[in-house]
Amino acid sequence: MNDITIGIIGTGAIARTHAGILQRNDAVKLGSVYDVRKDSGERFAADFGMQTLSSAEDVIADSDAVYVTVPNKFHVEMTLKVLSQGKHVFCEKPFALNLTDARMIVDAVEKKGVVYQLGFSRRLAPVYKKMKELITSGELKPKSFNIKMNRGELQVPPWTSDSKITGGFLFESTLHLIDMTRYLFGEVKEVTAVGSKSVYPCVDDFSMIFEMENGIHGVFSSSAHTTWIFPFERVEIYGDHASIVSDEMEAVSYCMDLNTPVEKLNFSTLPVDERWGFTEENEIFVDRLLGRDSGENDLVATHLDGYKNVEIMEDIYEKVGLGR
Repeated sequence: MNDITIGIIGTGAIARTHAGILQRNDAVKLGSVYDVRKDSGERFAADFGMQTLSSAEDVIADSDAVYVTVPNKFHVEMTLKVLSQGKHVFCEKPFALNLTDARMIVDAVEKKGVVYQLGFSRRLAPVYKKMKELITSGELKPKSFNIKMNRGELQVPPWTSDSKITGGFLFESTLHLIDMTRYLFGEVKEVTAVGSKSVYPCVDDFSMIFEMENGIHGVFSSSAHTTWIFPFERVEIYGDHASIVSDEMEAVSYCMDLNTPVEKLNFSTLPVDERWGFTEENEIFVDRLLGRDSGENDLVATHLDGYKNVEIMEDIYEKVGLGR
């Protein structure tokens, strides 16, 4: 039974990921799609049994909920169009590229009372869910952490190094683990940051120290020009003679005391959509639209998470002092 009609604006790779998952959900009807590149929109519609419409506004009118999967700089414009019509929104990160726009979205979501969800799929990736579980259960009480989130290049697609489109390198993949910092350790009290424009025209190297409101502190580094050496993404959490360590979204290892064995969970055999959290974040979004509490609804990123993340990003760029 197709209870929810979902439309999609923007037909890049991430839109295909979401559409493939939604297509398997009996509660969802994939309705209409729009892309400024007409040929891309038509291919997408043919592949997923959708209808191509001539404008974003037409897709919004045709839908109960809309996925906003356009390049970063268009997120706010499209999100506000959807919200103005009182429709539910799933938006890929980033939430917004500045606090003024972020506040407009927060106000619109709260005025309309709709479901809004951000595409921070890592929150639902098994590796990070296990980390969260070990912390929430009290098995490990974090004292400090070490995070890196690197990228091999800013060349594919070519606009990835153009901060006018992306908002800056931090708003790309690094943002996932800035969100993860809050998700795992609570709210941020203070960030100290330095950075440089090493290879690309944007700030492409960051070294940061995070102090959390609960006293936890940690180091976070991010470079945009490392090659794709594994692991380009890693989180290490240190407790009282205990630690948890991730290898991207492939595996997580943990040791809870001295002289005890290391336990390791390897998720590399799972399909990518499950391993990266895409499947569950889409399932939770649909459950929220239907008024269901899956028991894990509180794990997803809301409009308030989006606003707080933008606050942190603006503060970091101000501290670095080189623009974006």
